[in-house]
Amino acid sequence: MTTRPPVHEGAPRRLTSTAITAGVFVAGAFFAVALLLEVLGAEPGSGEMTDVATVLDGLVALTPWAWATAGAYAVVATPVIGLLMTAWEYGSVGDRRTLLLALAVVAILTLSAVVAILR
Repeated sequence: MTTRPPVHEGAPRRLTSTAITAGVFVAGAFFAVALLLEVLGAEPGSGEMTDVATVLDGLVALTPWAWATAGAYAVVATPVIGLLMTAWEYGSVGDRRTLLLALAVVAILTLSAVVAILR
């Protein structure tokens, strides 16, 4: 007879929900700043998304490109952070299967991002 993992009344989700909600608000705020700067006629700015130093300089210089790029970073980071919080929460209640699945998805997302950047 095999032992089944304990059934949890409510799946933990507070950290996951908070991470995803925060990511949506941060990305939205960055995109809103980019749009506002564009409407106000700021110099658009330009650069490579992978050049973090140029993005940071553009944020300080208030260029729409840099703020939109930061918004894109937030959009990409949000599900990864959400999955890490999911892994943490399920690990805290002993659900090793969901913990490992969340970490596997993070690994696949990370690998695909590295391949896309290096391509």
